[in-house]
Amino acid sequence: MRSITYAIITLSLAITLQPMRAHASDALTTSQRTDPFRMSVSTGVDYSQGDYGLAQDTKILVVPVNVRVTTGDLAFSATIPYLRIDGPGGVVVGPDGQPLPGVPAIPGERDGIGDLSLGTTYTMHPVPGLEVGLGGRVKLPTSATAEHLGTGKTDFTMSADVSYAIGEIIPFVDVGYRVLGNPAGLQLRDGPTASVGLSAPVGKSVLIVSYDYMHASTSLTEDSHELFGGLSMPVTGRVNVTGYGIAGLSKGSPDFGLGLLFTVKVF
Repeated sequence: MRSITYAIITLSLAITLQPMRAHASDALTTSQRTDPFRMSVSTGVDYSQGDYGLAQDTKILVVPVNVRVTTGDLAFSATIPYLRIDGPGGVVVGPDGQPLPGVPAIPGERDGIGDLSLGTTYTMHPVPGLEVGLGGRVKLPTSATAEHLGTGKTDFTMSADVSYAIGEIIPFVDVGYRVLGNPAGLQLRDGPTASVGLSAPVGKSVLIVSYDYMHASTSLTEDSHELFGGLSMPVTGRVNVTGYGIAGLSKGSPDFGLGLLFTVKVF
């Protein structure tokens, strides 16, 4: 459902926070869909590394803090990360925490609080087993300009995802479109994103695998193609942990990435 690095955490989080739907072959019950209010807080660590077509590797560490509130079929989320980027320049962090290659930046190590991201999703259940989600997200340029952690502009992402339960297996498809703000002297390219994959129960845990695509933001880099695999497991009735890894398939992606996410269901 979104591209990896921090963005794919959003996918893992969304699947984990639903009432473990991978364990159900039918649609959510009426009581689950009309639950008046649910809230969760998550944090973790995400590390990725790749050369993105440059002479040296860029290493990116993301420590996100995410708050998600769900009321009925409507969900709201807010995410703000700590970022550390170490590389030759030319890579910043874009919408939802994805590496954004092809954007001029100062070389060397830089770190700080990244941009605030706000999102909302409306989920529909037209027929038993079918789930359709329509979402939007805005990334606000709240990070310090001098740190060159982001583009310094507001970005928007719109998405639609469809999943259908086939027994305990849930295939999903997600398509989206990014609208990127343009830094001074640089014209970034808006473009599509897409993911296809499935989730499945493994004991009490949920396995998530997907292929993720993202259109290149500039002509200086390639489109992003990645493979993702993750396992989300309950620690207690309120705490989940999700471990995941990615493998990049193009110069527009990191060579690899690893992450660990902890989610606490507040109520």
